Amino acid sequence: MRVLYAGDSPAGGPAHYLLGILRRMKAQVKHLAPEERLSPSTLQAPYDGIILSDFSRDHVPDKSQKLIEGQVKKGAGLLMVGGWASFSGPYGGWHGSLVEKLLPVTCLGRDDLVSFPAGALILEKVKHPMFRSVSFTNPPSIAGLNRFLPKKGSITILAARRILARLPLTPTLSPKGRGQRGSFRRGQGEGVIRLEEREYPLLVVDRERRVAALATDLAPHWSGGLLDWGRRRLTLPAHDVITIEVGETYVRFVSSLLKWLTNVELDPRYSPKELAGRFKRSNSLEGLEGIFRLAKALNQLK
Repeated sequence: MRVLYAGDSPAGGPAHYLLGILRRMKAQVKHLAPEERLSPSTLQAPYDGIILSDFSRDHVPDKSQKLIEGQVKKGAGLLMVGGWASFSGPYGGWHGSLVEKLLPVTCLGRDDLVSFPAGALILEKVKHPMFRSVSFTNPPSIAGLNRFLPKKGSITILAARRILARLPLTPTLSPKGRGQRGSFRRGQGEGVIRLEEREYPLLVVDRERRVAALATDLAPHWSGGLLDWGRRRLTLPAHDVITIEVGETYVRFVSSLLKWLTNVELDPRYSPKELAGRFKRSNSLEGLEGIFRLAKALNQLK
């Protein structure tokens, strides 16, 4: 499993989260820090998966993008992960690029950053075989993402909805008298926590190729509670002297995405082309109808 991972930080920064999971998967990784240039010579070697995470278009010349296209056509996976230098972020600039043409989403071409101070909950829109070992019954929250538009024929697997919270009136301090400590009086009213109606596409995949767009980050701060997802904590070596501590379901989530991306340990019956032939729709598979169609298609494979 050979992976080209460009972006996030040098080893020791935010990149060590993805590097730790790739190391756990025993992947051969070529990592480029954000300030490095993805030269055509780097892409002469074949890769099973190419990951662009917070990596500016300015550092990927047109010739390199052409070579990425060539690798994708030969079966390599391509994943763009959210960040300020991804999609149409302030340092991204991917709108109108060849890489954007490969992605299952369209970049906005303007400021696309969205922050969620109270968090946004991850929602599973479609049951996809890449996550057959991941349960979204108790989903985590994220702190931010890039906005983009899913292309026609793509599949939106995950979405995010902003958490809206209204607390009771602020407790007030009621002095008991001079020389005595005050006491807090409970505020009046009831608190309310609900989800905003608007949904933001979070994980969108191509129907036929192993190409995906993940709107949020896999490292702080946008990842929010995603890093701690799961009952158990796992300590993984990310570098010779660096370890990460993350939730077990986070590891399973990222590993599942990477296995799909690189076509590792995936039943050939679950390939994008095979699934596309079993359920055809003009629009992306969203809502109950899409879930029922996908479930029927998967049941036929058993």
